[in-house]
Amino acid sequence: MEQKLLFPGYVFLESENSELLEKEIKKYQDTFAKLQVEINRELSVIEAEEQQLLNSLCGNFHHIGLSKGFIHEGQTLVTSGPLQGKERLIRKIDRHKRMAKVEVPGRMKEMNVGLEIESKS
Repeated sequence: MEQKLLFPGYVFLESENSELLEKEIKKYQDTFAKLQVEINRELSVIEAEEQQLLNSLCGNFHHIGLSKGFIHEGQTLVTSGPLQGKERLIRKIDRHKRMAKVEVPGRMKEMNVGLEIESKS
């Protein structure tokens, strides 16, 4: 089993109190501005649709497990794992690497998620 970072180089800040988080970020705005220049990144808010998808895929442990499924008459059906019920988001499958390229709404566009196709008919 191989583990990889889904978004290398990104830092996600999560809070139940978005106003407090925003206040704390503003407090250190100069430091963040300097970091942004040094690493050529910017602070941005994840849209609700992106957040819902990431939460449904990653769960509470922030880990995307391997999904399993099969292909029947050209149609992908996921039988277990985080991609179950989200087949419409799959754009490309690499059966050799056991990966699916998944469309993500918003800025992230797409990401690779583990998918094992057990059979094809």
